[in-house]
Amino acid sequence: MTTATHTPSRFEAVTPCLPVADVEKALAFYVDQLGFQLGWKWGTPVTHANVCRDAISMDLVLMPASRGGAAMAYIQLSDVNAYYLELKGRNLAVSEPENRPYGMRDFEVVDQDGNRLVFGEPAVH
Repeated sequence: MTTATHTPSRFEAVTPCLPVADVEKALAFYVDQLGFQLGWKWGTPVTHANVCRDAISMDLVLMPASRGGAAMAYIQLSDVNAYYLELKGRNLAVSEPENRPYGMRDFEVVDQDGNRLVFGEPAVH
C-alpha cells in the first residue's frame, strides 16, 4: 500500500466585499480618491465591481440600506506615510498616521457608505 503525498493548501489572497449603496459612486471614490484601479464591473445597472491596487483587490457590492452595517478592512502596505500624503494631497479626510500599541503604524479612511479602511505597516521603533 502506497501513501499519497499530501501538499497542504496555501492561502493566496483575500478579497473583502464592502457593502455600498451605489456601486458607481463607490467606484468613483475608490478610483479617484484612493487611487485604486477598476478591476471589473458586473450587472446592468452595476451591482458588483472590483477595485485593485498592486497585489490587493476589494469588491464593492450593492446592498440595500435595510441590510445595514458596514465592513472594515485592514490593508497592509509599505510606506504608509507616503500613502497618507498621497490621500491628503487629494484633500481626503483621513486620520493621522500613528504608531499603535499592537506594533503597527496606521491611519483610517471611512468611505461614503461607512466602510472603514485602515492602512498600515509594522511600526519602526
